[in-house]
Formats: sequence, structure tokens, C-alpha cells
Amino acid sequence: MKLKVGWIQYANVYPIFYVLEKEGLITEEIHFVKGVPSQLNWALRNDLIDVSPSSSVEYLLNQELYDYVDGICISSKEYVGSVLFFSDYELKALDGKKILLTDQSATSHLLLRVILEKFLGLKPEYDISAAPFTGESFLLIGDDALRYRKILKNKKVYDLANIWYQNTGLPFVFALWIVRKEITKPENELYGVYTKFREKLLYAKDKWIAYAQEMLKDYYLKNFMSEDEILFYWRENMDYNLTETHKKSLKLFGSYINSLR
Repeated sequence: MKLKVGWIQYANVYPIFYVLEKEGLITEEIHFVKGVPSQLNWALRNDLIDVSPSSSVEYLLNQELYDYVDGICISSKEYVGSVLFFSDYELKALDGKKILLTDQSATSHLLLRVILEKFLGLKPEYDISAAPFTGESFLLIGDDALRYRKILKNKKVYDLANIWYQNTGLPFVFALWIVRKEITKPENELYGVYTKFREKLLYAKDKWIAYAQEMLKDYYLKNFMSEDEILFYWRENMDYNLTETHKKSLKLFGSYINSLR
């Protein structure tokens, strides 16, 4: 029986998977399932995968189902660069306006709502779309956000992590390495495989920086970003450490989510 692990093919988590592959840390006991965050959230919830770098909101709303790997996450510092809101308008002018949301995300949807509704007191209309970039105002995440920031020169661009930071003074935790609770029990037949994989994740989190230059070779983001821009994104925007400060931010986000209901 194999440990089924979610794999998000976004630049924000690429360094972790690069180390796992580069150093031969992926054993035959592990089976990877690739998908976007919303797909992997669903797969976790329906017992189709065991561990995944999945949306922090998936954990926050279903804590009875999950645990998480302590010490590692996918978070921003002051900016993230890849969770972006594009609009023809200033934020304060969005009251009553229609906003298109990417169908790939869960956490970013709610972060945008917290910003607009709780921080700014607005009430826009939201619609989930497979092609959100067709709207006047829309949310993109991951590599789509990195790409469209280069393409769309006529839109105002708002970095959601930075708005969160400005309002809270905290980094924003976009994803945790979530694990189904039953896998964390010693009597589970996958427990040993899981604990080994957990240690490999923490190792990769600390080791990826040594491979930063090497990771750039033939990396497809070079089609629309310079090497310096990609390195800046990984080194200056992304933070893979899950500290007490990150947990404080996660708890605060959870309280805001509950107030939206």
C-alpha cells in the first residue's frame, strides 16, 4: 500500500518537490497525485490522497479530519507575487461590482473576501470562473498570476498577501502540508511511510536554497520571467517555515473566515 501525496505544479512549491526528486527521496512507497489546490482539497476530503500541500482554509474548516506537518507551509513574507487581484477600479470603488474568482483556489477566495468585506467594508458580487481574466475585476493565483501580471498592463494589480500584511503585520499562510488524521496514528499501516516522508519534507524545506540556481535551468517560467525575477520570487516572497508567528496568522484568518459565515 502506497502513501498518496498531492503535488501542486505551481512555482511556489516547486523548490520542495525539486529537492525530493533531485536527491532521490521519492521512494516506491509514495504515489503522487497532481492537481490544482481546489482539486487536491477535494481529494483529501474524500480520502483519495493522504497528504498534500493544500489550502490552509481546507484545514481551518475541517480540523476534525486533518492534522498538518509542523514546521513547513507555503506562506508569504510581505508580498507573495502570485496571488493577485486585477481590476479596472480602486479597491474602495468595488462595492456592488462583479468579481470573477479563479476555480483553482479556496484560500485566496476567502482572503479576498476578508480584505474587501472586513478590512474595507465592501459588498461586491462574486462568481467562480474557469476564465476569470475576461472580467473587469478578477482573482488569479499561482503561475497564472505570475504570467498575467506581465501581460496585463492596463489593470491595477493588488497583492493580497501584502494587503493582509499591511492590516495585520503578519505573513499569510496560503497552504499547509495537510495529512488525514488516521495516517498519523501509529497503528495505521502507512504511519511509518508517512513519518519518513514528513522528515524528507522538512529536509527539502531547509535544503532547496542550495539548488536555487540549478532549478532555473529550463524552468518554464523563464518564458515570461527573468532569472532574477524567479529567484526573487522564491527567495524574497516565499517562506516555507511554519513558525508561531505563522500559526498566529492562521488563527486570525480562521476567525475572520468564521465571521464571514
